[in-house]
Amino acid sequence: MTSINPATVSVVVIAYNDAGLVGEAVSSALDQGPVVDEVIAVNDASSDDTGRVLDELAACHPRLKVLHRTENSGGCGTPRNDGIAAATAPYVLFLDSDDVLPPGAADALVRAAERHRAPVTVGACVRRELPQRQDVPWVPGLYTAGDVIERPADRPELVRDTLCVNKLYARAFLDEHDLRFPDGRFVYEDFVFTARVLAAAPRVAVIDDLVYVWHVRRSAAQVSISLDRKDVANWLSRIEAHRTAARILTASSPELGHACQVKFLEYDLRMYLRELGDDPDYQAAWWTATREYLDGFTDADVEAAGPHARWIVRLLRATPKPPADVERLTRFAAEPPRLLPHTRAPRRGCPCGARSSRWSWTGWRRCRPGNSPSPSTPA
Repeated sequence: MTSINPATVSVVVIAYNDAGLVGEAVSSALDQGPVVDEVIAVNDASSDDTGRVLDELAACHPRLKVLHRTENSGGCGTPRNDGIAAATAPYVLFLDSDDVLPPGAADALVRAAERHRAPVTVGACVRRELPQRQDVPWVPGLYTAGDVIERPADRPELVRDTLCVNKLYARAFLDEHDLRFPDGRFVYEDFVFTARVLAAAPRVAVIDDLVYVWHVRRSAAQVSISLDRKDVANWLSRIEAHRTAARILTASSPELGHACQVKFLEYDLRMYLRELGDDPDYQAAWWTATREYLDGFTDADVEAAGPHARWIVRLLRATPKPPADVERLTRFAAEPPRLLPHTRAPRRGCPCGARSSRWSWTGWRRCRPGNSPSPSTPA
């Protein structure tokens, strides 16, 4: 495909100790063709050969510019900010060193951005599980191809897409609103950046082209920050990122802030609950932190969440410590809800929120008004 918008994109690639993969990422950006004016690779003070690999590539490709940080930032936000500051093209794309841009991604995004005069354009993303090469669509059903969203507040569910890498940004828009990532060791920096973008109320154009391939390497010696969940610190970081994002969104639009709270209950909470594991110390720390955080959610937030999430919130609020049969609870969190038959008239006060005092969701019953639900044999 011949680009109608030559040399209009700066692709910012961030890398830390990724010498074996960064070359593929940079090549996928250069292979986008003339629409990419420059690829800015930010080496975040790597201790391996990442810097050398990038310098060798830059010697062969004039469009590649390499920035070497002398001190590691501890996260992804600062090197991305460095890349934004160095960018000179009208549009900016972000790429991580272990992922790739599919052919034609940049061109498709620019065409839509120019056609609709949209400061933000979003395309499809897949999580590619490696080495199986199984593609899982990211937030399927959230977007409608060809849609132009005049204000994010008109589509509050956009808060569910927390990624920054499947979108093209007008650099003037980023600069006008001073939109940058949190600096330093801030895990889930995407949450905050995306919240800031949505709070700035841009027009958003949607395309159905695949624009980003997110590689997931669960068996890697060094997993990504988001997959590094060996202790409760990761969950605490996610809570803090969500808290910050929700505060930003609420200040801009109550609808966006409310949607952000509901998303946490329906997605983040369930994901971590189903991966709670069998370490009692981790379980206890996670349970305590989660109960404390849920205290800040309003009844309206909880009631707007799906039945599965509502049940989990009520269980957590009613139970001071993890139940003995945590494994059954994690299985419940991982499964889609299935309502069991009601055999009695609805009663008030049951923490699980079921419409019957006897029946609840799959694998859980004997809920009595005023008492916490108890795990039992599935009915």
